[in-house]
Amino acid sequence: MEKRNPSVDIFLITLLTCVFTCGTIFNSLAVWVFCFKMKKWTVTRIFMMSLLASDCCLLFTLPFRMYSTQQDWHLGNSWCNALRSFYFMNTYVSIAVITLISIDRYVAIQFPMRARTLRTPKKAALACGIIWLVYIALRLYHIISIERSSSESKICFRKVTERPLVLSLYLTVFGSCLPMVILIFCSTQIILTLKKKEKTSMNEEKDIKKSISIVKTNLAIFLLCFLPLSTGNIVRFVIESVSSDCSLIKLINDVVHVAQGISDLNCCLDSICYYFVAKEFWEKVSLFPRFKN
Repeated sequence: MEKRNPSVDIFLITLLTCVFTCGTIFNSLAVWVFCFKMKKWTVTRIFMMSLLASDCCLLFTLPFRMYSTQQDWHLGNSWCNALRSFYFMNTYVSIAVITLISIDRYVAIQFPMRARTLRTPKKAALACGIIWLVYIALRLYHIISIERSSSESKICFRKVTERPLVLSLYLTVFGSCLPMVILIFCSTQIILTLKKKEKTSMNEEKDIKKSISIVKTNLAIFLLCFLPLSTGNIVRFVIESVSSDCSLIKLINDVVHVAQGISDLNCCLDSICYYFVAKEFWEKVSLFPRFKN
């Protein structure tokens, strides 16, 4: 299980290098904008700051992940578990916050009058705080369980046991697949609502098309980043539960490892999809009562 796949390692070191470079630039710009240029704590700013924090967790782990693709792990299990916790903060917290952003847009467009009371900075901060506390608690529980039962390993950031992990399945189903369904529903409803809106001018029609393009792009990138990983985790759990073929298990682990690398693109694409279009989305969708977001 701990034998390396050179092709996978080359792909990952190349991908992670690009993600680290672009992610550092984009997220540094986001820190500058959200920490020093924006003074008022709005719903959008709170969501973006939470998303930014989770992306920074991933960026912190990338040098160690690149090291682990080329060298045996000699930094100890405790440090490996801590780094993996930072990594998974990005994966699942990002999914949860992106889902909240989609729900926020859905509520503002579908229920514009009720959104005045539902969309408040305090409620947004509370929702983000709950998400962070839940996943921090889950990771602490997982770390304690691993350190009690595991021995030193030469590999980090990769599953090294053939035993199916039930916790991983639960996280995939409830932390990724369920939010994905919610995101698809909210995005679809937003698009349908915008398409049904009566156009009164050419400019308004252009604004609607641009807003629809933003929603579609956000959804497409979310699926690109997280659908392969979610599918891979479920398939791996099924194969490990019913098969004892070591070569097949190793193959699906390589596939999941590649899918994890692809999901890391989210760290860069968050900036493009949310930091730079959030303001434009709300300014361009002038078809409904405006809200300070």
